[in-house]
Amino acid sequence: MDEHALSTRKTKPVLLKLRSSKWLIGFTVFVAAFNDGFGYGAVVPVLPFSLVERSGVREKDVQFWLSTLLVAFGLSLTVAAPITAWAGDKLGNRRMPMILGSLLALVGTAVFCVAEAPWLLVVARLCQGASNGAVYSAGLPLIADTVSPDEVGSWMGFVFSGMTGGFLVSPFLAGIVYAKAGYFPVFILVFAALAFDLFLRIIIIEKKTMARFISDEGPRQRYKARPNESPPRLRNGSLTGNNHYESDRSSGSSTVNGADSDEPPKAKIPATSGSKFNPAFWFRNAFPRMATLLSSPRLSAAVYGCFTYGTVICSFDAILPLFVNRTFGWDSQGVGLIFLALTVPALAGAAFGAVSDRYGPKRVSLSGFAIASVSLALLAFVRDDSNIAKAGLTVLLFTLGTGMNLILTPLAADMLYEADIIEEQNPDVFGDAGTYALVYSFLCAAFGLATSVGPAWSGFMFEDINWAAAMVSLVAFCLLGGVGVFFYTGGAEAGKRVGLDEHV
Repeated sequence: MDEHALSTRKTKPVLLKLRSSKWLIGFTVFVAAFNDGFGYGAVVPVLPFSLVERSGVREKDVQFWLSTLLVAFGLSLTVAAPITAWAGDKLGNRRMPMILGSLLALVGTAVFCVAEAPWLLVVARLCQGASNGAVYSAGLPLIADTVSPDEVGSWMGFVFSGMTGGFLVSPFLAGIVYAKAGYFPVFILVFAALAFDLFLRIIIIEKKTMARFISDEGPRQRYKARPNESPPRLRNGSLTGNNHYESDRSSGSSTVNGADSDEPPKAKIPATSGSKFNPAFWFRNAFPRMATLLSSPRLSAAVYGCFTYGTVICSFDAILPLFVNRTFGWDSQGVGLIFLALTVPALAGAAFGAVSDRYGPKRVSLSGFAIASVSLALLAFVRDDSNIAKAGLTVLLFTLGTGMNLILTPLAADMLYEADIIEEQNPDVFGDAGTYALVYSFLCAAFGLATSVGPAWSGFMFEDINWAAAMVSLVAFCLLGGVGVFFYTGGAEAGKRVGLDEHV
């Protein structure tokens, strides 16, 4: 039953409060994110071997097809993200795109299960990538619509711990199952997880739908400024010390008083003049919502930081199985086990989110970039088949995973904080649809591009040069990602705003 049908009913749906609670909605998005990681990661330790055994791919072409499948997944995710965001705004709910995404995941997994030809595996990966667009472009805005502003970081950390938790268990389980029972039993695990996910997506009820039945328990209402009204001040009227926002509604800009504030500058769209065709002016008028958001350096820095995260993680999906197979002689079971070291830190995702809420996205994410860069640099020295090398690889993958999770959760929350500021300053641009779906479609597109760029680049560096060169290039990615965060990402007061009514 869709949201429109629910909203036109005169009687309350069964278990209305439970089905619309933030706990069930949050758990549903967590499971959706888990299946995103689970479905993606289950085939990572299997493909290097099944491509040869089932698909007849020559050993020297395995890296090419591994990268191709990852690139197909990423490109599909990139294209599907804005479509899902648009559909959620057009339909007026986030739940239906998530249900359709779940059905598409089932189709893609079924094709992957029975297909042998490599091109059919690419088709299956395209379906899976498109389905995952719903997790970020519909699921994350659903979380933002449901929880209070002070809880955003913790809930985002919880959701992303689901995604990386899926990465955590799927290579481990799939590697063991494939080694012991073969190819098809691997997909029994995936189908079971997808079925439970679909059930949860069907039964939840959005807050705005619940509000039609219970007038005093509506959704969290985001602040909407009127044409001549200034945006609200921050909680306790301050940022850091005695600084506070002052807005000039006539010019559409805002400033921060005080030299010590680490709150970044706000979005501005540059003025244009003259009669000649100006691509930027055309884009601003054709796509005003997107142009307004992309003009924010703070939002752009967060998107690029998430792109860096995805690039590094997906690079290891492409080259780590081959590296440990060629260097240590490990089979699919060993590949699955080594991925545990990289993904175990994801279990602390909610804790990382809470730390970000307390100390601000900038400090936490910069710490993550520093830890990840050092870990990648040291991984370049893991080269021979020795116990010291195996132990060093395990420890460094664990520290790398810790750094990566310190990057993702704070930046995903900071995107939301900046989106609220931009919407308050441009109420006529966004209307009732708001900014959340579009903002998180950027996040989804960043992940999609990273899934394409990471495997293609690292696969090239690994095959044409060596493992050390691949690691050094990823260090450069991390350092570039940290530059924008250093200059533009919000500080400790980033999410503490009073323009948002906390949801009960």
